[in-house]
Amino acid sequence: MTKQFIVQDPYFDKAKKLGYRARSAFKLIEIQEKYNIIHPKMNVLDVGAAPGSFLQVIGKIVDLEHKVVGIDITKINPNFGRPNIHLLQESIFEYDKIRTYLDSLNIGQFDLITSDIAPSTTWMGGIDQYRSVELNLAILDVAKVFLVKWGNLVLKVFVWEDVNDLMWPLKASFAKVSRFKPKACRERSFEEYFIGLGKKE
Repeated sequence: MTKQFIVQDPYFDKAKKLGYRARSAFKLIEIQEKYNIIHPKMNVLDVGAAPGSFLQVIGKIVDLEHKVVGIDITKINPNFGRPNIHLLQESIFEYDKIRTYLDSLNIGQFDLITSDIAPSTTWMGGIDQYRSVELNLAILDVAKVFLVKWGNLVLKVFVWEDVNDLMWPLKASFAKVSRFKPKACRERSFEEYFIGLGKKE
């Protein structure tokens, strides 16, 4: 008998109790506790930001003099209670539109880019992982444009046999790349987080 897949696990309940929009908030909290990548005096970009749980965590750390920007093709509820959180409903592939928006906020580049994005799942591991790699390669391209030198990058990846197609370009772009699976990830999930530390150029 296979173990039943339970969505409403303790992290779901804890997120609801603490006012986080999704359980993924605890994944970023664990990443922050281990790698200390978010600092008060940072501009931070969150790609694929809906529903906004990463933005909630980041917004509690970044001071009000700096900006947190969330981008997603899905509309995000803007009620964060933090005036320095800004939202753009747009595809990450629309570089010119993103650039125009960031110029309006007086942001050249970001100190940190995070992403909890995932492709629409088919529940066929190889296909979902391949799509995850492709999506994260696109976010790496975003980082090449919008992340400062020595900045850091956090990506969620569905790990399967094609994962080196992402790992190799990450290692080429960052001084160090770490892999981490937070305890808040579901037990049956193939997801891990790849943390690129110190963008080379």
